[in-house]
Amino acid sequence: MRALFVTSPVLSHAFPTIPVAHALLAAGHEVRYALGAALDAVTDAGLPAVDITPGLDYDKIWVPEGAEDPMYVKDAGVEFLAELFGRVSGAEVDGVLEAARAWAPDLIVHSAAQGAGALAASALGIPCVELPLGPADSDPRLAGLLRAAMKGDYERHGVTGTPKATARISSVPARLAHLLPGDRRPEDEWLMRYVPYNGGGTLPAWLLTPPERPRIAVTLGSIGAQWGGIAMLAPLMAEAARIDAEFVLTLGGGDVELLGELPENVRTVEWVPLAPLLETCAGIVHHAGSGTLLTAMRLGVPQCVLPDGAYQQANSAVLVGSGAGFAADATTIGGEECRRLLEDGALRSAAAELRREMVDTMPTPAELVPRLVDLAG
Repeated sequence: MRALFVTSPVLSHAFPTIPVAHALLAAGHEVRYALGAALDAVTDAGLPAVDITPGLDYDKIWVPEGAEDPMYVKDAGVEFLAELFGRVSGAEVDGVLEAARAWAPDLIVHSAAQGAGALAASALGIPCVELPLGPADSDPRLAGLLRAAMKGDYERHGVTGTPKATARISSVPARLAHLLPGDRRPEDEWLMRYVPYNGGGTLPAWLLTPPERPRIAVTLGSIGAQWGGIAMLAPLMAEAARIDAEFVLTLGGGDVELLGELPENVRTVEWVPLAPLLETCAGIVHHAGSGTLLTAMRLGVPQCVLPDGAYQQANSAVLVGSGAGFAADATTIGGEECRRLLEDGALRSAAAELRREMVDTMPTPAELVPRLVDLAG
């Protein structure tokens, strides 16, 4: 079987698909990616990729002249998400169709917000699988709204039908389904255990031995720390010296000078694979990104999130409802929140229970491979 992966042009959208691609490859199937940015994330994982938009300036697609940066839209709902990613997907449709027709896949796997994947599957008359990143893009209305937003692209390519068959993979535990956006769960949804993939890397020596004090990870993911966003962590860093813990702050491209002088118990790293870091941590403070949220859930680490608009509110709501974490205000976070991460027994029990549920009840990507093959026919 040949499976073409089509993801939105963002690192955090490509990463969650890679364990599925690796599972297919290990089972003897052929895999190829078609995406317009973040290609290094795929090729560094040993997977072949086609650049579907060479030379395209995505900044002008994400934020057209006069538009508000979508990262900081406070009340972004599924309609906003469909409009934004419909625009991005529309810029990639031609390249996706060209790559798909040239390679003739049996199945397309696409991130939930990548509308070009479903269009290409419809054009080729093959099945497709939708893979949401997490709670924020799991609203079952998104697929229909994306198609409506891409009406001109469907008409331009003469595509009137639908994929031969569809399925959707969810990595959110079943008992949290009622907390997800939308008023129903799709009947074609397959549960899959979240397998953390954050890229490879050489682990630093300090990460190979247990920390002397409880360790708290602090991160804004692969995007949030850039363009001055890291400054939101200044209040927490100012309080860190008063807390009996070691903090590991991943800079993610952010300017550390925006945080002022850091206390001795704060260690900064530009980047480190998140899962190995969290294996040594008693808690994490983060931006409520989907990949970070699910990685911490999978490893049973209590979480404090600092949601700041866009998709982050939906992720925060699911975390809070799970009992495995809580939300805080970045302008006032300090010792109380950090001590809660380290000392709240109910929080720790809920995080441990989520980890057990994900391991005991959710099939791995490898265990889903036969279902993918059956869907492809």
